[in-house]
Amino acid sequence: MAKRKSRAKYKRTRVKSPKKFDKRSFRTIDPGRPKHTLLVIGCPRGKYDAKKKKCKVGTQVQAILEGK
Repeated sequence: MAKRKSRAKYKRTRVKSPKKFDKRSFRTIDPGRPKHTLLVIGCPRGKYDAKKKKCKVGTQVQAILEGK
């Protein structure tokens, strides 16, 4: 079950554990949806190319931030 934590401006819904991602690869993006929704994305652990600063296999959603 997804965990919810209260933030100042956003409700966070965890999709996957942050331990499954490379800590250098986290980004926050705006998918253009209503209600000020943001996505926290990251590259799976072991798939991040530090030289190119790019994910080899594509990023995945780690959490969803929904505006209050």
